[in-house]
Amino acid sequence: MEYHWIVIVIYIIAQVTLSVHALMSRQGDPQNAMLWLLLVLLIPAVGIVLYLFFGFNRVRSKTTAISKSMEQHQREREDYFKDKHQDFSADLRKYIVNQELPDDYNPTLGRLLPESSLISGNRVELLCDGVNAYAQMMREINSATTSIHLQSFIIGNDETSRAMFDAIERRAEGGVEVKVIYDGFGSIKSYFGHFFHRYTHKSIANFQIRAFSPLNIFTPWRIQMRNHRKLMIVDGRIAFTGGINISDSNFGNILKRPKIRNMHDLHCRITGPVVSEFQMAFLRDWVFVVSKKLSEVIKREHFPTPQRTGLADVRVVSSGPGQNDLASMNVFFAAAATAQKTLWIMSPYFVPDQPFVKALTMAVARGVDVKIIVPKLNNHFFVDWAAQSLYRTFLSGGVKIYSRRGAFSHSKAMLVDGKWSFMGSSNCDVRSFRLNYELDFCAWHSSFIDELRVQFEEALEISDEISLESVMNKSFKRKFGENLCALLIPVL
Repeated sequence: MEYHWIVIVIYIIAQVTLSVHALMSRQGDPQNAMLWLLLVLLIPAVGIVLYLFFGFNRVRSKTTAISKSMEQHQREREDYFKDKHQDFSADLRKYIVNQELPDDYNPTLGRLLPESSLISGNRVELLCDGVNAYAQMMREINSATTSIHLQSFIIGNDETSRAMFDAIERRAEGGVEVKVIYDGFGSIKSYFGHFFHRYTHKSIANFQIRAFSPLNIFTPWRIQMRNHRKLMIVDGRIAFTGGINISDSNFGNILKRPKIRNMHDLHCRITGPVVSEFQMAFLRDWVFVVSKKLSEVIKREHFPTPQRTGLADVRVVSSGPGQNDLASMNVFFAAAATAQKTLWIMSPYFVPDQPFVKALTMAVARGVDVKIIVPKLNNHFFVDWAAQSLYRTFLSGGVKIYSRRGAFSHSKAMLVDGKWSFMGSSNCDVRSFRLNYELDFCAWHSSFIDELRVQFEEALEISDEISLESVMNKSFKRKFGENLCALLIPVL
């Protein structure tokens, strides 16, 4: 009987403690706080466990450490280029757009993202699916002479990943510096499948692999600290970034598997002066995961002389708790607030918060053509159902939603007025807005804008427009399920 009372007391203490944490750590986000309060107080056996794993989405100590790391990184960056690499700084300064902004450039972004520069003289190539992206990535890996820096949310324990890592290993054995960052949650199958051990056990000095936030049963909240970025930089001159992970799934319909296990996705090959910003984004993550100073890992060959390769103006947008907080979300809101004619969004997980729902319907009220393309097939049904719970509000407000047929579309992109674009790892959902570490870019003045518009048009051709009538006529059972999934929007 004594043990019975001890368990009850522990339950009460846990409920009170976690309830206070939910209230104090979610100021300004009452929907999120209410979700956790209901779970912890009404279903304590489940709610307490879930909160320990998913509720500590902004552990102050960790976020503060990352924020301080950012501040130190910025100081070390300025000191390094001032004292040891002045020629690079002088050359890069020629490409930074400061005063004569293009007529179609959105000045709001400059004010919202003061830490990132708009850089001219770049070439942005659109790559569709792994068939095109992996072929070009492998070509550059095999040609690398100084460094290969790779990070990915998912690195699969499969044929595609082995082929790429075998090629990377050969270059490391040839003297190329290789650094790899994977996400502990996204690449959990490869971690427990000993995929990374296959390469680390050989102890090749210049081939290092690290997890951004290693899983640990004593710190379960780290499962929320997900590095969702996808980036590869070769020799400091070529960057690959977008939505494609390293996995067999990205070979689209070539592999004969169920459509839901194949993906259509978009990636980019970028050259020009802005590659230095992508390089810095990687090194910032690297010094954090290895607990070193920037001055201990940065090298001159990481930043070769910037050279003009095209006409694109590009701004790199990195975001995450402690790292340019809410930057990704700010770009979405800026687009909704400033679009004049068209705003097209492609997202596999379209689960934004209520303020952004209102922002899109207000854009429609101003006369903007707002189109959202989502996949008909989704690899996470609960996310899909949560998204569909919002369709009535969107459609009633004039937002047009299209369901893309075929293989699961993992593409993430936004096109504003046909003049500028936003693309990278961010979904249009609360997790990308507030929780994940994301890497995206905005682009102007490039044939890439036309290529992206073609992608949207082709997607619309194989999509079915969702009507308000079809949403209203769903069964009570389906509506109840969607609304139930919607309760999880703050953590999806």
